[in-house]
Amino acid sequence: MRQTRPLPNFATVQSSSRHALIAAGAAVALFITPAIVFAHARLIRSSPTANASLPAPPDRIALWFSERPELRFTSVQLLDSAGRAIAVGAPSVDIDPAGVVAAITAPLGVGRYTVIWRTAGADGHPSTGKFAFTVTSAPATSPVVAPAGASPGSVSVRIDTVARRIPNSIVQPERPPAMPTAARWAELVAALSLIGALIVRLAVLPRADLPSETFIDASERLRRLGHATLTLFVLATLMRVAAESTLVMGDGESRLRTMLVVVRDTRWGHGWSFGVVGAVLAIVGLFAARRWISGWVAAAVGAVLICLGEALTGHAAASSRSALAIAADVTHVLGAGGWIGGLAALLLSVFPAIGALDQAQESRAGARIVRAYHGTAVESVAIVAISALVAAWLRLPAVSALWSTTYGRILLIKVCVVVVVLAFGGYHYRSAVSVEWGVGTAGKFRRSAAAELVVGAIVVAITAVLISTPLPT
Repeated sequence: MRQTRPLPNFATVQSSSRHALIAAGAAVALFITPAIVFAHARLIRSSPTANASLPAPPDRIALWFSERPELRFTSVQLLDSAGRAIAVGAPSVDIDPAGVVAAITAPLGVGRYTVIWRTAGADGHPSTGKFAFTVTSAPATSPVVAPAGASPGSVSVRIDTVARRIPNSIVQPERPPAMPTAARWAELVAALSLIGALIVRLAVLPRADLPSETFIDASERLRRLGHATLTLFVLATLMRVAAESTLVMGDGESRLRTMLVVVRDTRWGHGWSFGVVGAVLAIVGLFAARRWISGWVAAAVGAVLICLGEALTGHAAASSRSALAIAADVTHVLGAGGWIGGLAALLLSVFPAIGALDQAQESRAGARIVRAYHGTAVESVAIVAISALVAAWLRLPAVSALWSTTYGRILLIKVCVVVVVLAFGGYHYRSAVSVEWGVGTAGKFRRSAAAELVVGAIVVAITAVLISTPLPT
């Protein structure tokens, strides 16, 4: 059965339940969030320690990170003073989950040595660094070599008191490649547009009292917009997986096999799977939405899972309160989707549908749809602001980090650009929400809303850079 325009009493019920719908969405975001620690991995100490002078050669290199590192992404190299590589074993997990150990499988003589390490957290963001130590004397016999075939867990590590007390002094987070950042931007644009289309269909259109044919046309346009954004999301996600899979790609390995390894064997890949499930559910739901309203609801659940996947492959786990951080990120994206994504859905789907009406009907329909969207947008802005404050509180060690760290300065830039977007919202309230619509009001709103979306896209681009920037210590 094709969708028909809702009866007036149904629209009234939808209007009265709007607050409950938004609250339920936020509650779902909180309750489906797993309490798992995913994070950026930052080196905090090592054995040998940085710049140490050792009376005897070490037989292993041990590294401890701020959070549990992703073993698939971890490598350790040892070079002598001439830059020649010294044989070391493959990194294995230490007794401490935040540590890794690599056995030195060749004898060391007197001299200076450099350790070069590389790792990444479950979000797929790489970090690398190096430090040096000096051996002042060497025994007549070689150090003990790990037996061939020994299991990774069989190598034990002694954490000496100095290693616990002295942090590693040379740490260099690796600059993220441009491709994952651009792909993340495309993912976020797609996710926000999808959320906006769903919120406009479920929470805005029923309150706008549009003519039946216009309501059906707008719904179908929103459904097609949802499918287009899902296509963009899938392509962008595959691009990001392909780019970040280079962290674990070995010589002669195919890109496809490496991507499968990332998805199957890393915590970052497990988080990404939530987004995949959400995208599939949203696609199926939008197909079903041609006949049943429940299809729109299923697509909305899929959108929440997409947001969860974005949070699990981002900075949210860098906080010690990972469940709260991930919930804040999910809620933040949902709110931004209702705000910026909803505005995009109006311009791309709803206004073309009401453009088929005569001039007088178009003005009336435009005024009703903009006023219905305004109430949802205000609530979405409140959700964005609250979740942003929670996220900043979890991630910034102090207020001074806003101007003393790279992450904080980028965050300040984002806040300034968001203020510009809010100014557009204030202009729209004065020019299109609180006034009677005239002949040129619709055109003026389209132009200013398009400008707001351009600035909103800049905000999303800054967000993508922010996600790729290491958190402050």
